[in-house]
Amino acid sequence: MELTEEQRRQVEANRAAAIAKRKAFLESREEEEQQQKNPEGENNSNTNPNPWNLFKCQKFPLSPKPQPPKFLARLEICSPDSFSITPLPLSSFPFPGHQHCLNTLSSTLSQQHVVPSHYTQTSEGEKVCVFKLAEYRAVLKQLKAAAAAEVLLVEEIPWATFNVVECLSRSFAAGRWAPVRPEHLPDDEVDRLIGRLPRTLLERLLPFQHDGLRFALRRGARCLIADDMGLGKTLQAIAIAGCFVEEGSILVVCPAVLRYSWAEELERWLPSCLPADVHLVFGHQDNPIYLKRSPRVVVISYTMLHRLRKSMLEREWALLIIDESHHVRCTKKTEPGEIQAVLDVASKVKRIILLSGTPSLSRPYDIYHQINMLWPGLLGKTKYEFAKTYCDLKYIKGIQGKFFADYSKGVRLEELNVLLKQTVMIRRLKEHVMLQLPPKRRQIIRLLIKRSDIVAAKTVVGVFNIDASERESEDVPLETLDEPDGKLSYQELGIAKLSGFREWLALHPIIAGSENASKMIIFAHHHKVLDGVQVFLCEKGISFVRIDGNTLARDRQSAVVSFRSSPEVKIAIIGILAAGFGLDFSTAQDVVFLELPKCPTIMLQAEDRAHRRGQTNAVNVYIFCAKDTLDESHWKNLNKSLQRVSCTTDGKYDAMKEIEVEGISYLDSSLNSDNCEEQSARRDAVGETQLDKQPSAENSNESEANRDDKSDETFLNNSIQSSNIMAENISCQDLGKASVLDGTCDVDVFDGMERCPEKSFEDGDQEIRLQDLKKISTTEADDNQSVNLVEVNGHCSNQVDFLRFEVSPYTGRIHLYTCILGTDKRPQPLHENFRPEELELLSSVADDEKQAHDEKQKTEFVTVKDNPAYRHALMAFAEEWKNLRSIERRKLLGKPLQLPLAVELCYLSESNNHNNKGLLNGGSKRRRTPLMEISYPLPSDAVWRKVSLRSGLGKKEKEYTQGWSVTDEPLCKLCQKQCLANNAKTPEFFEDLFCNLVCYEEYRMRTSNRFLREELFKIEHGVCTNCQFDCHKLVEDIRPLSLERRREYIEKVAPKVAKRKKMFEKLVNEPTEGNAWHADHIVPVYDGGGECKLENLRTLCVACHYDITAAQCAERRIAKANARKQLKALMNSMKNGIKGATGTNTKDHKLLEEEGSMVEDELLVEVPGSAYSLADS
Repeated sequence: MELTEEQRRQVEANRAAAIAKRKAFLESREEEEQQQKNPEGENNSNTNPNPWNLFKCQKFPLSPKPQPPKFLARLEICSPDSFSITPLPLSSFPFPGHQHCLNTLSSTLSQQHVVPSHYTQTSEGEKVCVFKLAEYRAVLKQLKAAAAAEVLLVEEIPWATFNVVECLSRSFAAGRWAPVRPEHLPDDEVDRLIGRLPRTLLERLLPFQHDGLRFALRRGARCLIADDMGLGKTLQAIAIAGCFVEEGSILVVCPAVLRYSWAEELERWLPSCLPADVHLVFGHQDNPIYLKRSPRVVVISYTMLHRLRKSMLEREWALLIIDESHHVRCTKKTEPGEIQAVLDVASKVKRIILLSGTPSLSRPYDIYHQINMLWPGLLGKTKYEFAKTYCDLKYIKGIQGKFFADYSKGVRLEELNVLLKQTVMIRRLKEHVMLQLPPKRRQIIRLLIKRSDIVAAKTVVGVFNIDASERESEDVPLETLDEPDGKLSYQELGIAKLSGFREWLALHPIIAGSENASKMIIFAHHHKVLDGVQVFLCEKGISFVRIDGNTLARDRQSAVVSFRSSPEVKIAIIGILAAGFGLDFSTAQDVVFLELPKCPTIMLQAEDRAHRRGQTNAVNVYIFCAKDTLDESHWKNLNKSLQRVSCTTDGKYDAMKEIEVEGISYLDSSLNSDNCEEQSARRDAVGETQLDKQPSAENSNESEANRDDKSDETFLNNSIQSSNIMAENISCQDLGKASVLDGTCDVDVFDGMERCPEKSFEDGDQEIRLQDLKKISTTEADDNQSVNLVEVNGHCSNQVDFLRFEVSPYTGRIHLYTCILGTDKRPQPLHENFRPEELELLSSVADDEKQAHDEKQKTEFVTVKDNPAYRHALMAFAEEWKNLRSIERRKLLGKPLQLPLAVELCYLSESNNHNNKGLLNGGSKRRRTPLMEISYPLPSDAVWRKVSLRSGLGKKEKEYTQGWSVTDEPLCKLCQKQCLANNAKTPEFFEDLFCNLVCYEEYRMRTSNRFLREELFKIEHGVCTNCQFDCHKLVEDIRPLSLERRREYIEKVAPKVAKRKKMFEKLVNEPTEGNAWHADHIVPVYDGGGECKLENLRTLCVACHYDITAAQCAERRIAKANARKQLKALMNSMKNGIKGATGTNTKDHKLLEEEGSMVEDELLVEVPGSAYSLADS
C-alpha cells in the first residue's frame, strides 16, 4: 500500500535517529578501547595514527525551496442534477486563499464558456460553485488541463457514482419513473401489485407511507426504508410483503425482543395470514424443516439465523425483511457469524427490504453491507474501496508505535447522501411528515459526585471492600478511590450517579403518588445500575416493569403491554441495548438516561420509544451527566459522531450538527432535601446549550450483558405454545436444585413440537347433541378459499352457529371461520381477526348507544366483530376460552373451534400411552420410567451405535446410543423407525436422533422431570393455580434487593410464604424459581398419577404446595389405618373360620399364623412395573 507524504517524512526521521544512535554507540566504544590501551591516562590527543585522516565537516540541512501555491479541486455531486467544485488545501503546498481559488476556477472554466449555475455554502460556511451535471465532462477536461500546468489538483467524482446518478437524473428531470436495472418495475406493475393489498391496510397507510410503498416496489422490493423512528416502517414493510405473499415464503430477521411484535402486526394487517401461516423461531426445535406445511412468514432473530444458517440457505424465500438493519454493521476485519449469516441469506434472495431509523450508528463506514446487499458494487467492490472513497481512510500511529486504519471519519458525505436517496434509500423525518407531533425537549442534569458515592460504586463493582462506617466518611483519600488513570469506569460512574438520581426522582409527582403523574422510561446500560433503580422503586412502593438482557421474551412483551395499558404501572426500567429500539412506549412523557449510550443514534432510538406516532404530549428527555468525569468527554464525542452520521442519512440541510439541548440543570448530590424546591426551580430554567468542553478520555470496555439467543445444552425440550405469549430465553438447572430461569445470560431457546395438526373427528358411538356440527368443527381450513360473510340481523341464529374460531399461539388473536352444513366440507376462513380486549371495549358501550349505533349502521357492517348479531357468540367464545386451563388451551391450538369448547375437549384423541387427563393408561406409581423400558425393542437386523453431538460453539461433545439398520440408516431413539430428516445421518442436536418432534417430546417426558417442570413454566409462567400468586414475578422483584429488603418485601407481598420460616429464609437467601414454586401432580403419584404428562401437573407456590401435601399425607395416613383395620379383621375372620373347620391340620394352621404376623405395610407396598411396557408390547 502506498505511503502518504507524512508517513514518508516520519520514516526518514526514524532512520536518521537510528543512524545517530548507532554512531554515538560506536564512538563511545572506541573511547573505552582507547582508555584500556592507555591505563595511565596519558594525553594522546596529539598522537594520530593517521594524520592524513581529516575530520568530516558538519552537514547543515538545506532550506526547502518555496513551493508555488496550489490547491485541490474536489468535484462532488450535490443534487440529482448538479455537482459542486470545492477548493481545499493541500498538505505540501501553501493554500492561496479561498477567493483566489474561486477566481482561478472561474478563469480556467471561462475558456470553454462554462459558467456556474449558482453558488452554495459548505457546512463550514465556505462558498462553492455549482454546475449542471450535464456539464461535468467539459468541466473535468478543463480542470485536468489546469492540473497539467501544476496550478491545481483534481479529485474526480467516482465513475460508478457518476454513472448511476446520471442515469437516474433523467427520471428526475422528466418527472417520471424509468427503470434502470433489471429488477426495477414500471408504474403499471407497481399499481397491479398494490391492488393485491387488503382495503383496510391501504386505508391505514398515510400519504408518506404510500410513497414509501411505491418507492420500494419501483425498485423491485430492494430498498432501505430509513424513516425516522416512530413513522411506521413496520407497516410499510408489511404492505410490501402483502404484494408478494402469494409468491413464496417470507423471511423476517429482527432482534429477539421484536418477534412477538412482528407476529402481532402481521396477523393484524394481513388477515389472509392464518395462525399456521406465521411461524416464530425461538430455538432449533422450531426449525421450519420440522413443519409438515411450509409457513407463509418465518420470523427469526439474528442469532438463531446464524445457528440455523444451513437450513435457511437451503430454502427459497420470496422476500427477505431485515428489521433494525443497523445491526448488520461493517467491521474492519472478518464479519461476525451473525452478520455473515444475514449476508449469505441475502445473496440468494431476489427481494430485500431493510428497516432502520438509524442505518449508520456511529460512522458512515457502518452502512456498506446494507447498501451492498441491495445494490452490489454501488459503493465499491469491497468495503476497503468504499472506505478510501467516502470514509477518509487514514493510517494513524497508535500508542505502541503501530499503525492502524482509521475508519471513523467521513468525506463526500453530501454526494453519498444523494447517491443513496436516488438508488435504494428513502428517508423521511418527523418534522417533515408529522407536523402535529408534540415537541421533544432535552435537558441535561449535571451531578457533582461525592466521595462516598465513589466508594460505594467501587465496592459494588468489587474493586475493594470498605466498611459501612468508612463508606460514609468524606475523608477517604482519593488515592485509594481512583483508577491508575484517575478515572472511574463507566459502570462505576453509573452506580455513583444513583445517589443524585434518587434525590432528583424523589421530587417527581410519581413518587408523591399523584394520579395525574406522567409515565417515565429510565434507560441505563449496566445491570447493577438497573438494580439500583429497582431497589429505590421497591422502597417507595412504586409499580414498575423492567426489561433487560436477562428478561424472557414473554415477560418483555407482557411488560410492554402492562406499561401501555395499566394506569398503576408508572415507570419502565429499560436496558438501552435490550429494548431501546423497536418497541412502543408512547404512553410515557418523561425519558431519563441515567447512563450515556455508546452511540448517539442509540440515544435517538431510545428517545423515540416515547416520541412517536400516538404521542399526544410533549416528551421531556433528562440526561444525567456527572461533572469532571468521563461523561463530559463522552458527550463531546457523541456530538461529533452524530454530525458525520446525520450528514450521510439526512443530507447537508437536514443534518444534525449536535444533540440539541434546551438547558442544563445542576444537581449537587450533597445538598439536603430542604433545598429541593430551589433545585426544582433551577431545573426548569433555561441554561447553557452544551456541556463545557473537557479533555477526551478513553472509552471503557464495559458493556451490558445483553446476550441474545444463547442456547443451553440442557434445554432439549419441546412443547406446543400456549395461546398467551410464551416464555423464551430459559436457562434451567437440575430439578434437584429446584431452579428455573436462574441463569444470568439472555438465552433464546424455544422448544416446540410440531404444531397441532388439524384433525377431523369421526362420529363414533359417543352421543353428543352437537354431533352433526362436530363432524366439521375441527377440520382443516382451505387456505386458498375465502368466504364473504352474509349480512345478517340480530335474529339469525343459524349463521351464528356456523362460526368457527381459531386462537393464534403467538398473539392470542381470534381468527374467524365459517362452516355451513351441507355446503362446506371444511371451515372457510373469513380473513378477519381481533384481540379479546377489543370485544371488552365494545361490551362497555351503553345499551342506548349500541341501539343508536345499530340503527345507523344496520346495513353498513364491515366486520363480524362490529355486527351485533355475532357479538354474543364472540363474547361467549372469549369467555369460555378465558376460563380454560392453560394446558387445555394448548390442546385446542391449531384448529378451528366451535362452541361449546367442552365438546371440543371431549373429542381430543388420546395418545397410545396416556388418556386425556395426562395419566398413564392403567396408572403408575413411579415418578419416571427406567431407561430400559422407554425405547421400543431394537429390530433384529439393527445394531447400536454411539453418536457424538456438540450442541454449540465451545460445548463439550456428548455421546448417545442410537439404532442403525443394516442398510446404514439411523433409527428413531424411541420408536425405532427410520429417521428421514435431512440431517439424520449427521445430527447436530439431540432431537435429530428422533423421527419427529412427537417422539422427542415423548422420550424427554419419560426420562426427565426437569423437562416437565420447564414445559409447565412455559404454560403457566410460574403462577400458582391455587392462590393465583405470581411466583415468577416475586423472584424477579426480590433478586436485586438486599437480604433485609427481601424479607420486608416478601412479608408485604406474600404473607403466606413469610409464615413458613424455613421456606421464607430459603427464598430470602436464594431467590430462585425452585424456592418459590413447585410442579405438583394433580392426581398424586401414590394414587396412580406417576409417569404422567403435563395435563396432570400444576404450578403451586411453596405455601400452597406445603398445605396440599400435608393434606394428602393426612388423607393417606387415614387410608392406611383403615386398610390395616380391614386387613386385621379379614385375617381374624379367616383364622376363626379355619379353626372351626374340621380336618384342619397343624401345618396349615402354622402357615396362617405366619401370614397373620406379616407387617401390614408390606402388604400395601407399591407394585413395580409400568403400563409403558404393556403399551410397547
